[in-house]
Amino acid sequence: MRTNPVDKQVFPSTTWAWKQVKMKPPPAGHNGARAKRGRWRHLAQWPRTRKLQVTVTYRGGAESWWLIEARGSQGAFPGHAALEDVMSQVFNEGR
Repeated sequence: MRTNPVDKQVFPSTTWAWKQVKMKPPPAGHNGARAKRGRWRHLAQWPRTRKLQVTVTYRGGAESWWLIEARGSQGAFPGHAALEDVMSQVFNEGR
């Protein structure tokens, strides 16, 4: 009986060892005045009676974040923020 040479081939076993690596934390966001400043502060005040196109996008997360885009700027707001507070920032009313 003939034997197949592939059947007798012995492969080396896989060996592994622990490798200690240091994982870097993700980069932190802006903590300066720019992060605290309103996104629409540099724009002129917008009259409330005039039409304004606003895009609202759900971002998700633990606090149900929303992305508001209006007047060429955008800002992220938590879901518990009142619509009146968000729109007063968009209109730049300084409330």
